[in-house]
Amino acid sequence: MRCQPAFVDLHVDLPFAVHYAGRPARLAEVQGDISEASLKAGCVRAMVLSLFLPSGLRPRPKRLGELLEVLATAERTVAANSLLRSGAVQVVYGLEGAQALVGQDPRWIKALMARGVALFGLVHANHNDLADSSTDPHPTRGGLTQAGERFVRAVYAAGGLVDVSHASEETLSDVAVLARAFGRPIVASHSNARALADHRRNLSDEQLRQIAASGGLVGVCFHSPFVRRDGRRATVDDVARHVRHLVEVMGSRHVAIGSDFDGLIDHVEGLETHAGLPKLVAALKRQGVTAATLSAVMSGNARRVLGLR
Repeated sequence: MRCQPAFVDLHVDLPFAVHYAGRPARLAEVQGDISEASLKAGCVRAMVLSLFLPSGLRPRPKRLGELLEVLATAERTVAANSLLRSGAVQVVYGLEGAQALVGQDPRWIKALMARGVALFGLVHANHNDLADSSTDPHPTRGGLTQAGERFVRAVYAAGGLVDVSHASEETLSDVAVLARAFGRPIVASHSNARALADHRRNLSDEQLRQIAASGGLVGVCFHSPFVRRDGRRATVDDVARHVRHLVEVMGSRHVAIGSDFDGLIDHVEGLETHAGLPKLVAALKRQGVTAATLSAVMSGNARRVLGLR
């Protein structure tokens, strides 16, 4: 694939769709947001496949064995598709909630990294034994727990990256202190600007600056309620405004894309699959974003922080 610009997607829920929702591992069979055709049309060169263990309507225990089963499904999905297997689209993995690692030997972090896990997300929609979530209906408990602090330290010591999407404000602040101590970047793989869409899952300008100060990055998400809050379906131009806002607040080296495709999202009009990414590029150009910034946002920043070739 020869494309300009190429794309890196920081958050794709394909393993969830295959492992739990029953979609085929072969991407030639279009039964979700991701297909060989859409990846090629969108000039996608790399993506982070999310390892998510669903909780249903209420939180449930998450075990290491189940996490390893989801990772095995992700690996089989990669092996079943020549586009991924060949490296034409590079694949790394990210945990979306690390509850399954609570109480486990810290050496599991390096073992997972050896199998391609690059991002360690702490929480999902509910508080867990590591940290508080931004969307749990119960009051926050103060950010990272003691177990969460030990976990973040272990991830950074192993050379991994902590993903703060879904984390509460207090949790992000606690992670920022540890990231500064270890000299490591913070990643929010799929979050948007709260200044433009006032949702608890989105990030305030102060949080964006905390992430930028760490050398990290934020991946703009394509879930319509995170893009606009007036009840209308978001458009590609709305997503472009979030990208521009993040660039203005954080600088062009700290913004990326984290679609959340196959994550049961409400799609932005025109961004139903990766095939719509050229429309986003066109919208950003209309809004005055330079070619250098486009290249950084669409792939360069994610490659740098993830250490992709």
